[in-house]
Amino acid sequence: MLCQSKALILQSMKRLFVILFFFCSSVSWTQLEVTAVKANERIIIDGEANDEIWSRSPMVGNFIQFKPNPGQHATHQTEVKVAYDDQAFYLFAHCYDDPALQSRVLSQRDDFNANVDNFQVLFDTYNDDINGFLFGVSSMGVQADAKVTVGSRYFDLNMVWSSTVKQVENGWQVEIKIPYSALRFPKKEVQSWGINFYRYISRGREESTWSPIKPDFDNLPAQCGELKGVSGIEPPVRLAFIPYLSAYAERMQSNGVNPSNGGFSFNGGMDIKLGVNEAFTLDVTLVPDFGQVVFDNQVLNLSPFEIQFNENRQFFTEGTELFSKSGLFYSRRIGIQSPYAVLKTNLQPYEFLENVPSSSQLINASKFSGRTKKGLGIGVFNGLTAEQYATAISGLTGSSRSVLVSPLTNYNVLVLDQNLPNNSSVTFTNTNVMRAGNFYDANVSAINAKLNTPSNAYFLSLRGVVSSLFFSEESRFGHSYGLRAGKQTGQFITNLGYQEESDTYNPNDLGFNANNNKRILEWNFNYRVFKPFWKFNQFFSSFNLSYNRLYRPDVYTATYLNTSAGLVSRKFNANGVEAAGSLTESFDYFEPRATGRYFVRPTWMDVGMWYSSNYQKPFALDVSANYVFIGWNDWKEYYYRISPRLRLGKRLFMLYEFDHYFSFNGRGYAVAFQQPSQLWNGILFGLRDRINLTQTLNFQYTVTNKMSASFRLRYYRSTVKYSSFFDLNDEGRLEPIVYTGQNAIGQSAFDANYNAFTIDLVYRWVFLPGSELNVVWKNAVFLTNNDVAISYWANTKELFEGVPFNSFSVKLIYWLDYQQLKRKKKMD
Repeated sequence: MLCQSKALILQSMKRLFVILFFFCSSVSWTQLEVTAVKANERIIIDGEANDEIWSRSPMVGNFIQFKPNPGQHATHQTEVKVAYDDQAFYLFAHCYDDPALQSRVLSQRDDFNANVDNFQVLFDTYNDDINGFLFGVSSMGVQADAKVTVGSRYFDLNMVWSSTVKQVENGWQVEIKIPYSALRFPKKEVQSWGINFYRYISRGREESTWSPIKPDFDNLPAQCGELKGVSGIEPPVRLAFIPYLSAYAERMQSNGVNPSNGGFSFNGGMDIKLGVNEAFTLDVTLVPDFGQVVFDNQVLNLSPFEIQFNENRQFFTEGTELFSKSGLFYSRRIGIQSPYAVLKTNLQPYEFLENVPSSSQLINASKFSGRTKKGLGIGVFNGLTAEQYATAISGLTGSSRSVLVSPLTNYNVLVLDQNLPNNSSVTFTNTNVMRAGNFYDANVSAINAKLNTPSNAYFLSLRGVVSSLFFSEESRFGHSYGLRAGKQTGQFITNLGYQEESDTYNPNDLGFNANNNKRILEWNFNYRVFKPFWKFNQFFSSFNLSYNRLYRPDVYTATYLNTSAGLVSRKFNANGVEAAGSLTESFDYFEPRATGRYFVRPTWMDVGMWYSSNYQKPFALDVSANYVFIGWNDWKEYYYRISPRLRLGKRLFMLYEFDHYFSFNGRGYAVAFQQPSQLWNGILFGLRDRINLTQTLNFQYTVTNKMSASFRLRYYRSTVKYSSFFDLNDEGRLEPIVYTGQNAIGQSAFDANYNAFTIDLVYRWVFLPGSELNVVWKNAVFLTNNDVAISYWANTKELFEGVPFNSFSVKLIYWLDYQQLKRKKKMD
């Protein structure tokens, strides 16, 4: 039956593809043009139009809104001129405005939040309608730059360029110089680039562009105008050395039981950026130092799945969009969340591991990426991590020994991404992990394709992945594939998709996949209104229905519904409702942690509502509340969130977040935090109460457009208390049992009171383009016990009496550019 269904799905999608690609007409419009004039004299970047070149350069303007009134003229005029010489591209923009109403808010680099007036320029240097470079400047002179692809902006890209803003009586002016070393463009006599200019006026949340863009078509490069007049420029030698020096003072304080320890350390290393040719760049980090990276948001995880954390290391966030396109590259595997690969044969009978390191030292890493004239993107990443050791404890004798749990490991990624007509693309990705010695290796290969009709209104996407694990005795292979087709522009969009992953599919040596072994048939429906109506600026809604089965055994698991709707008022206050749940009993094959066993969950429906006030006000508020209706009447769940935000003047911003979650009489796999004195010969579940509390306080003080300080405090507490236990029978139902769940001293081995308290205080001064000084203080306390009944204040007092970790560090980064050094040498 399933095979017949799959055949019908494939046949239907094939027919849909044929219909879409042969019967949809293409979109045609008159492309706007702007001409750049070549300068023969030096241009001074001072925010003034005094240079002779600006008197010779034609001006463009007449910006058109795409928010909040798509298609209407911008409320305030913007005039732009462009020029170039042999070293750089230049822009001058006059942003007309009322100085009394203009935003004066300062922000950190790359943080163009809702309160920041700004001007931006987008270059599509290869004219492929898919990839672009974005450079922006706020009205207070703060810079932002990003790599732009279809539907995404990667602000982790930090290039070296210059700009100056000048306030004038009828608005503000900005002058920008973008060296060719900050761009990638083909080596030819006459350049053909796409270009667009963007203006944001915060008080009315007005977004407008020179070349009009559609609010329902999330592809900025495809809607650019054309840049004319650029010829005779040469891609420069792109070579930069970014050395660093850092010093750390760290201390783990005593708690009366464990003595205090700490020390001082000094580090030095270097990043190197080399333009191999006009299109490709090699980035290398030698002896990297990531000690100033902020703390992760640690949580108490009772699920059978791994927690995924964000990547905060700049080397792994900047310029890695090509590697991340397939979803198979989870950079935290390298040097942070690298799973230990110890073989069972390395452990003796009755041995278990302790002191397993959470991270391994990254020895070096490099990435090579770029795109050819014919639209072929090539990316190669390589990283090398050091050995990791843990302690093997004998459960019989108590003796211990050191054991290698992760050897010297090489991580490699290869990506080939070919642009196709109609903003389409096809991507091949291969990830490879090789470990020294008697450890397994891993390899994953994937093909992803996105095909659009000429109008870009309809699409077909396909994905196929094969994973391989190579052990000394055997090899294990798995697969994943999916296809999706639908309509992607207009007020109404919809798509239908199918995804399948085998039970042996495992990309997690270098990727992240929470769980495999699934088949999902899914339908999505969205309806949006972009133009203002009645008292509202915008309406959006979504509906999702998914039918789920296991891959092996081929059995039904669940049918899920997810729907939401929201409105944005004329005063830019937003509110909405949402609902999600299971329409039938669901069969959870993962919660029991045993192959072939399942837990029958009751039907449930999570309903909620939310409100978000206008962020342009000095005080704004986000609130939300949800209640979960569960088929078992005694099982209660609800949660709420309150988040006020306060802006004092143009420099100080505060954000507080308070999240509270309650679950009473919930059922789940009994996770032991200590060794229970009585072992249960079966699959043990528990009746439990769980309360999670998360508080986060953020302060940002921006001194100038190049100097800022930020403070982040996070306190997380999760308590789990069991009241009774069950045995999971073969039918997936729970049968009550008599079981104490106590450890050897009569305390609960399953109750948990987990606390995580972290502080990140960061001072950053960008004293030269690409060069900065960072001073960081980090403080953390982690506490786990089984005292779940302790009060909030008593628990807080006990937490601060714990063992805090303190780190104070200073790091100096300096950018040395070959072109600048060369010009300076000529001048000398």
